[in-house]
Amino acid sequence: MAIGRRRFEAGNGQEKPKKITLQQLKEVGSMVSFIRPYKWYFIGGLILLFFGSLVFMVFPFMAGELADVATGTSKLGLSLNQIGLILIIILVLQGMMSYLRVIWFAVVSERGMADVRSSIYQRLIGLPVYFFEKNRVGDLTSRISEDVNRLASVFSTTLAELIRQVLVLITGIVFLLVTTPKLSLTMLAIFPVIVIGAMFFGKFVRTLSRSRQKALANTNTVVEETLQNINTVKAFTNETLEYNRYRNEMNNVVKISLQLSRYRAMFASFVIIILFGVIFFILWYGATMVQNKMMTIGQLVSFISYTAIIGGAIGSLGNFYTEIVTALGGTERIREILNERTEVNAPLLVSRMHVDGRIHFDEVYFE
Repeated sequence: MAIGRRRFEAGNGQEKPKKITLQQLKEVGSMVSFIRPYKWYFIGGLILLFFGSLVFMVFPFMAGELADVATGTSKLGLSLNQIGLILIIILVLQGMMSYLRVIWFAVVSERGMADVRSSIYQRLIGLPVYFFEKNRVGDLTSRISEDVNRLASVFSTTLAELIRQVLVLITGIVFLLVTTPKLSLTMLAIFPVIVIGAMFFGKFVRTLSRSRQKALANTNTVVEETLQNINTVKAFTNETLEYNRYRNEMNNVVKISLQLSRYRAMFASFVIIILFGVIFFILWYGATMVQNKMMTIGQLVSFISYTAIIGGAIGSLGNFYTEIVTALGGTERIREILNERTEVNAPLLVSRMHVDGRIHFDEVYFE
């Protein structure tokens, strides 16, 4: 006997991310109103993020200069001590900007999402009883906790990191095209193959990961329903049936997990063979250019550093996109509650009128 099974899909927080739609953007626009009181913290964090990303891109260039100074091929005329002092100053500035940026984004995220939770809770306690009869309490709890947590993560870290990685990607490519155009064009011609392959495998891995999480959530649902209705299970002696339900769900989890492992193994092989093969080819080509006096050792060091940074930025963009789309799906679930009509239309805080005068009871009796 299936205990308390409803057709309404519980919000286990594992919805399949879809493409960004115009409706989702409208939903985000309505949610932005919750962080509007803290807009100056958000704007200040974006400004620090922009300058911090630009300052960060100086490190690979200075690393190349260290190599050129050591080999006597530097064109800037700086000494090792001067370059070391510049790096210290950059580190201090980077640390200060990072500290303020994290604090300001945290203010926006924590205070804004606290307002969201308060609004959801105020709306929930004003909704009619039939709303709770057709929706699971676990689903409603998930909306006020998991969905809001995802939205908070976007405003506190994901959005900032996405912008930072885009800035790093653009800045790094421009710098490489200016300093080492020939080697950069070779790298840019090979990178799309790697990106397409990574996206191909990443798509399957993410899809199977979501399926595994959903299957695992189903096992938790079986446990929750059985234990919450343990008296009914005992009354109908359905222990064996409930155990078989749980075991079938666990078998599904194992099946999906093994399939996920196969794709992860294929992706690991792809990284080892293709990605590292390309890296060694670029290193060999760059070393050949250094040997032929077409570039300096410092330029090769800078190129390798920028290439590693650009590769990391490209690899993280897909994950950030998935997180943002998932959070956008959560905003729809949040707005569904906020758009519900409540039974209580009056605000919770009622301003009482001030009355002057004498009050007396006339013809009042008690029995």
